[in-house]
Amino acid sequence: MSLLIFAIIVLVVAALIAWAVQRLPLPSPFGSIIQALILIAAAIVIAQRAGLL
Repeated sequence: MSLLIFAIIVLVVAALIAWAVQRLPLPSPFGSIIQALILIAAAIVIAQRAGLL
């Protein structure tokens, strides 16, 4: 249950950061790249906590 709560918190924080990046006036490809990197980082953090990496 602790891993599930951790994953939800990480995903909510990543979504908020991705939303904030979307609101920034960045050139077209950079905003999408940064959002993708944020979500990949969130997935890696959850996988490490789960013991997959």
